[in-house]
Amino acid sequence: MPSGFVYSLILIVVLIVADIFCVNIRGQNQNNAWSTPNSTQYTSNGPQFNQKSTTPWPALGQRPQQRNAALSNTKREPTWVRPNNGTIWVRNNPSGQNQNNNQAQNGQRIQANLDRGLTSNYNVQFINNEKNTGLNLHSDKNSAQNALLDALNVGNRGLQPGQSRATDVGQGTTQIAGTDSNKKNILTEPSTGFRGQDNHGDDNVDAKQADSGVEDYELREFSEELLGKDVNNPNRHVMINLQGKTTSRSSKDEAPLPLLNISQAVYDMPSVSKLVTLFNNYILETNQNEVSTPQEKIEENDLLDTILPTPVMQHTRNFLIKKGKLGKDPKEFKDLMRLIWFNMYSRQNGRIGSSGFEHIFLAELKNNQVSGLHNWLYFHEEEKKNNANYLGYMKKIDLGNKGSVLKCHFVFHNVDKPVGSMFIGTSPELEMALYTTCFVLRADKICPLKMNGNRFVIRTYTYRYRGKNMIGSAFPDI
Repeated sequence: MPSGFVYSLILIVVLIVADIFCVNIRGQNQNNAWSTPNSTQYTSNGPQFNQKSTTPWPALGQRPQQRNAALSNTKREPTWVRPNNGTIWVRNNPSGQNQNNNQAQNGQRIQANLDRGLTSNYNVQFINNEKNTGLNLHSDKNSAQNALLDALNVGNRGLQPGQSRATDVGQGTTQIAGTDSNKKNILTEPSTGFRGQDNHGDDNVDAKQADSGVEDYELREFSEELLGKDVNNPNRHVMINLQGKTTSRSSKDEAPLPLLNISQAVYDMPSVSKLVTLFNNYILETNQNEVSTPQEKIEENDLLDTILPTPVMQHTRNFLIKKGKLGKDPKEFKDLMRLIWFNMYSRQNGRIGSSGFEHIFLAELKNNQVSGLHNWLYFHEEEKKNNANYLGYMKKIDLGNKGSVLKCHFVFHNVDKPVGSMFIGTSPELEMALYTTCFVLRADKICPLKMNGNRFVIRTYTYRYRGKNMIGSAFPDI
């Protein structure tokens, strides 16, 4: 066969194969969306987008104005709504009508209870202060919205009577340094960072402090029981001369007579006599070093040995054991009392010249301001020496025949104290028991109590010094 014919046949076969191969490549390119962006288009049949797209994902392929227009056609429901224009806000959930109905019913139910004053069983937050009752709301860890949602989801699985998870605090008045305020502020002593010098307000609290292991109603029950166990109560030998009412801003003496008249029988009571013995062991100014002598240590120990066996202190110890804050060894309780009350620390210029006991059961002068002085026996002793001048009272709570709680205005060593508060007529062991319990279980937080049916709070503050937590201040807040 001639060689030219063979070459021609091979060329024809090659051309046929090449033509078939090129046809396959064109077909593949036509099926590739990325190879022909201007000629091949995809259509989305989704519920929100009916626009043509140049990519396999319709929303990404649209022009920005097309995408925004498509999104604008979607109606967005509000996150929070108020059923029947009430004060309770509920989370709006458009996905389930039944759930909306349940939330609305819960909101109406809580609103009805609020109108009747029944707030203690609900974790309620009022948004934008729309509940105009002077309530100051606190939320420890949750946001206001989450706390509200918790309240609305209570339903039939709600909190048991006496239980709660939120706080509503009644309106009170803080009167500090010559000013009246409708808020309870926490002041800071600039030299130490210690918070909370004598802020006073009226609290009606129902809260569970998550990290304290105790409910508010348990503290109220405990304090009521404690008052009944104050068998060494000296109040029957004490007479209070209230005289005129005053304010923190007034400079007028509305009380020309001393605040207290106390019978000698009070000083014959064991715990009172041991307490008064300590009154001459301390230096008034905080900027001076103090050294506890061996005799003073003995006197401190004598006071503890006198009060710890009393029914008040034994009930306190058992309560703290029950709450897991103490072991069963009696020595542990005494060591705790010695640490938090009598350990010395510095409040000013690094000078070791203060303690929780001195601050609360006596008084201190710091930067020409009166600090502490929350004990009626010490106040009376200073009145007799003309070092304290009672100017009038602001509020008084009666504890039946066991004493009272007084908020007043006085001058101490010619330094004005616009607001001070103290128990009157109560035993030293009762006061130390209340302050100790609140410090151990609710330090730096509100400690709600009830005595003789009257609700009030105690505030205690921590002073941390050299790795140890001690009482910085403690006082009744009415």
